[in-house]
Amino acid sequence: MNCKKVCSLLLAVLLVAAMFTGCSGGGSESGKPANSTATGSTASGDTASTGINFDEEPYEINYLYIVAQEGANQQKVAEAVNELALKELNMKVNLIPMTMGTYNSQMSMMLAAGEPLDIFPTFSQNFSTYLESQYLVDLGQYKAELKDALEVLGEDAETGYIGEFLVGLGQMKERAYPAGLICRKDIFDETGFKLEDFDVNTDDYSSFDKVGELFAKVKELHPDMVCLDGTSIMGRQDGSYMDNLGSDFGVLENYGQTTTVTNWFESDQWKTFCEIGRDWFQKGYLSKDIAVNQDSGEIKMKAGNCFSFITNVKPNTNVEKQAQTGYETVVVPLGKAMKYSNAVNAFMLSVANASKDPQKAAIFMNWTYVSREFNDLINWGIEGEDWVETENGMAAYPEGVDATNVGYHNDYGWAYPNQFVGHAWEGNPEDIWDQYREYNAGLIKSKAFGFVFDSTPVATEEAQLNTVRDQYWNDLVFGAVDPAEKMEEFNKALYDAGLQTVMDEKQRQLDEWLAKQG
Repeated sequence: MNCKKVCSLLLAVLLVAAMFTGCSGGGSESGKPANSTATGSTASGDTASTGINFDEEPYEINYLYIVAQEGANQQKVAEAVNELALKELNMKVNLIPMTMGTYNSQMSMMLAAGEPLDIFPTFSQNFSTYLESQYLVDLGQYKAELKDALEVLGEDAETGYIGEFLVGLGQMKERAYPAGLICRKDIFDETGFKLEDFDVNTDDYSSFDKVGELFAKVKELHPDMVCLDGTSIMGRQDGSYMDNLGSDFGVLENYGQTTTVTNWFESDQWKTFCEIGRDWFQKGYLSKDIAVNQDSGEIKMKAGNCFSFITNVKPNTNVEKQAQTGYETVVVPLGKAMKYSNAVNAFMLSVANASKDPQKAAIFMNWTYVSREFNDLINWGIEGEDWVETENGMAAYPEGVDATNVGYHNDYGWAYPNQFVGHAWEGNPEDIWDQYREYNAGLIKSKAFGFVFDSTPVATEEAQLNTVRDQYWNDLVFGAVDPAEKMEEFNKALYDAGLQTVMDEKQRQLDEWLAKQG
């Protein structure tokens, strides 16, 4: 097998989830104290640096945020946040908790109806639609009010721009999501393989050859065990091997180290990954129903007969996956770590056009990036009831409280403004935020980092391309067909659906953006 093709291809396996990668930790960011706020003084009177007037009637912020589930202590959390913001910002807060499922079904209707809303989370795939519908406030006009938040985010704040319009701000979390193979440690140890056998820094695909050898050994030791379940190699391609510039239709290959937009589905990387998928399928390494059973790899492993699955990885992935699967795990990297725009802006916080006072909404948003107490409240709940601080400064359940009876607990730091100023949950390394900072500092950076594609001019073509992609995807990525037979047909269908038009528009916008960078 040509090994050179696969290392780049696996880099494309990763996106999305970015937005769904859970993070836990503690500490501070950008040199700010962990409990600092954006308000400076809380004395009565106008504070020129923040625009806060403690003599006027408090403004009520409608703050919509994502929760794992609505707990019994939700009202207590709302009251605590309200009390905190009133004291520090002279603002009242109406917390609007939503599960991801409810958000997906209701958010667009809320925006269309103009319901009272100040701050809410947005996904990058909706930016163009929301801009066209005038649902968003341009945060670029409130840079003074957002001074602390912009300082915390640094260059990552640039990914919130579409043209000159700042649609939102990202959260403090990891900035790259390379693909990784999550293996049961007990069985991995039985095989005799070591982590150093898998080197993603080579220019060939030898690490994937090694994965195939690993699966063969697992089959030899446990003939009835499923070697790989949950998804295919391509299931985590975006951000693992290429910068997809917002969609897979026109990408920057080689970890974004080029500025020429090409067709990913004609690349050597893509072809090689499909060949690997076919090889693994024919050798019986994949679950027989992997293409139709949509349960996650975590669920498959927890059931007891799955050796490995592919997902996005980061510094504390093994800790998270042990909690989710019930098994100690080994994380085998399958690609290099690349920082690109969609890794930061896939999930952002925006101000709604329905806000009665966008300036005050911006002031509140700024505060959420530096307030330790706020981030702890919406993530862990009421201190003393839902969590306590341990001797080593971590968060943990109080005595007599656990996951089954806690009144409020999200562990959704990835979705909140700045988990880095909050407490890390017990079980994570005490220096987890330092690990994240070191990780982020060492990433490969796409040459298009900071560029955000406006898909509005080619919305029709992208819809058609998604339909074509769905038609061919499963057969190709899960190895159900010979890639040589379907690849040409797939690409012809893509070009017929308008792929070249989308690629040309991406190249045009990218060239314009690059010209402005100097």
